[in-house]
Amino acid sequence: MEKMRTFRILTLGCKVNQYESEALAQQFLKAGYRPAQSGEAVSVSVVNTCSVTNMSDRKSRKMIRQCAKDSELVAVCGCYAQAKPEEASQIEGVDLVIGNGNKHKLFALIEECLQAKEMEKSSKINIAELTHETSFDSVPITEYREKTRAILKIQDGCNSFCSYCIIPYVRGRLRSRNPLEILEEARLLAKNGYREIVLAGIHVCKYGADFSDSGCDTPIHDLTDLLMELEKIDGICRIRLSSIEPFAFHEKFFRYYALSKKLCPSFHISLQSGSDTVLKRMNRHYTADYYIKTVEKLREIKPQTTVTTDVIVGFPGETDEEFQQTLFLLKKINFLKVHTFPYSRRSGTAADKMPDQIPQNIKEIRSKEVIKLSLKSEQEILKKYVGSPLFVLAEEEKNGGMYGLSENHLPVILEGEGILENKIYSVVPYRTDGVFLYAEISN
Repeated sequence: MEKMRTFRILTLGCKVNQYESEALAQQFLKAGYRPAQSGEAVSVSVVNTCSVTNMSDRKSRKMIRQCAKDSELVAVCGCYAQAKPEEASQIEGVDLVIGNGNKHKLFALIEECLQAKEMEKSSKINIAELTHETSFDSVPITEYREKTRAILKIQDGCNSFCSYCIIPYVRGRLRSRNPLEILEEARLLAKNGYREIVLAGIHVCKYGADFSDSGCDTPIHDLTDLLMELEKIDGICRIRLSSIEPFAFHEKFFRYYALSKKLCPSFHISLQSGSDTVLKRMNRHYTADYYIKTVEKLREIKPQTTVTTDVIVGFPGETDEEFQQTLFLLKKINFLKVHTFPYSRRSGTAADKMPDQIPQNIKEIRSKEVIKLSLKSEQEILKKYVGSPLFVLAEEEKNGGMYGLSENHLPVILEGEGILENKIYSVVPYRTDGVFLYAEISN
């Protein structure tokens, strides 16, 4: 009897990568593979990589080398594979390198590779040119390995060309998924018991911007239209947005937000800098004041709204004064969490050629200052919600209780007997340890 083949998928980076890894996992499972157990040899390991920073590249390489130790076949896909295919192919143990343009062919290519006894080095790499990419490849997902929250990919690619970013080069141009496909996938997810969906994309706020070019005939024209239709689906209790730009928020969106019963009052709104001069050099088309007013409007509509963000420190030419402007904005907004990145030079981007590159030690000092401020802000917000009612979706056992997220993305440990996964509980936290809120459930 032939031994059942096993698979393992390791994912770095964004929620779009997570979605695409789940789509690939479904293909493995349907073909009769089973997930590899810890410590056993693996038939196929797939590393779905990220390349947003040099650190992401290093993490990707490290993960690939780890997989090569116990895998019959190692396939590398994602943004690092797209950006540096030759480099990825040279890592010992790598059998296949697939770029983002051909990721939908990944399972078929893996099967071909397994059937071949040998593969020449020249056939390792399968990269498609993304400069003029206009299609949207999607494999609908109706069952996630995680049982409470499902990611729903609605968009891919980016046309913004921020001066520090390689994403438009490794993901291609802006492409929006057909809204009818999105709605059908959401209905199937609801039918399969998912209470919360997360809308993911590379540039979510631009969803629908390409419909006039693609000839997509639909009454759904933008992100707000899509949200309003998703709101109508029975069974879906919560809708979240993944990382989003300030431009997503306009009067039409604000009107929807005020009436919405399902859109979570929590947003990850990319900032990158609180200095207008740095934002201009980054080719970010908003000002610090625009960003502040956007957050203030969201909180005016729903005071419980929380915001997380990304900040790049040490961008070329960033002065002490410009960095202080970022700190001022962070203090004013009072973010739930700030994801901090020292500027990472990426070959082929405009910022890589800019003068006045900041020394690494200065980047590290500034990064530590932002992280310290972020932790203080997070702890203050958690303290604020002790004694305040929240709705928490129970997800998994952790810290002696059941971990879950509130509607505004606060981490809560539910304590008590008989707490059920994938159920939403109304709670009032009684304490915080600075990392979690704690609430008792009495049956």
